Parts: sequence; C-alpha cells; structure tokens
Amino acid sequence: MKTIRFYASMALVAMLATFSTKSFAQVGFTLHGTAAAPNIDGAEVKPGVGAGLKVFLGPNVAVGAAAKYIALSYDYNQSVGSNVENKGSLVPLTGTLDIFLTSGVVRPYIGAEAGAYIRNTKATILGNEFKSSRTNFGAAPKIGVAFALGGVGLFAEGAYNFIFGNKNGSANIGSGSNISWDNPSKLWAVNVGVTFGFPRTND
Repeated sequence: MKTIRFYASMALVAMLATFSTKSFAQVGFTLHGTAAAPNIDGAEVKPGVGAGLKVFLGPNVAVGAAAKYIALSYDYNQSVGSNVENKGSLVPLTGTLDIFLTSGVVRPYIGAEAGAYIRNTKATILGNEFKSSRTNFGAAPKIGVAFALGGVGLFAEGAYNFIFGNKNGSANIGSGSNISWDNPSKLWAVNVGVTFGFPRTND
C-alpha cells in the first residue's frame, strides 16, 4: 500500500508541476525495454520493461515518475555444496530527474531515480522452495543520450541501482541445517526506449 501511495503521489506532483511552471511545461510519456543483472556471481542478464511520466520544466530539465518490471535469475553456491537457484522480479517505483546537456537533435543527459524497490524472489534449495517479498528504498544515478525527432525522442541510458537495507535470505532444511544466500543490493541496467511528447529542437 505504501508503494502505491508513493507512486500516486509522484504522479500527482508531476501533474501539478504542469500547472505551476510558466510557459514551457510539456508532458511526455516514456516506454522502454531493459536488460539488467544484479552484482552477484552466477547472475544472468534478464529483460524488463518500464513506463514513465515526464514533465519538462524547460528544454533541458525534466522531472517525473516511473515504474519498471525487471526479471531476476541467479544461482548461489553454498560453501557446504548446496546450490541455491533464485528467480524472481524487481519492481522499482521511482521519482525521476533528467538534466539534458544540449537542446539540439542529439542530447546527452545525466539524471537520477529514487523510490521504492519491491523485490519478489523464489529460492529453490534441494527441491524445496522458499518465497519472499520485501520493499526497500533505492536510488540509481544514470547517464544517457536522447535523439529528438520532432515531438518524439529516442533514448538509450545506463543506470546503476543501489538497494539499501536489502537483507540476505536464509532457510532451515532438515534438522539444524541453516542455508543462506545473497539477495541483490546493486543492479546495473541498460534502458532503450521512446518518449512521446519530447521537446523539439531550438533550430
């Protein structure tokens, strides 16, 4: 419930910003695909999708809100020899900031995202399944480039996600046998997508 309220409040802030700014304010909508992997040995690069709302406060600054779904898959080898197979998902619900360094056709930019990261995992150990769900605060600096094509923008960006307070998993199998595994606290991602309602060039 808290994450839903957070996302709703970020969308409301973005909408209010369209009325509070002066003559330029422009609303954009983004869709993108993602390739991502956590910083854990045995992690696989998995796909994801995302969507967001951006309010351009000027030709070079945008704030907004975003939601992503990222698949997770990694194996963790125990010192005792038991292999832990982890599959699940990460759903970041974040506020966003993008600062564009130019206003021409090619627009490199830097930015950041921060908000709630919802992690759902299913660990399989010796045929036993253990499911867990946890929500943590996270943030991601990012760098990218956008191409302005009329009112549409194509973009590609790289981001490094930090998930704070994310606890490792553990389980008891049999009598007194405790098994633990790492849960991701950092995650790199590459996003490629399109923005509808992108500011036009100054040419």
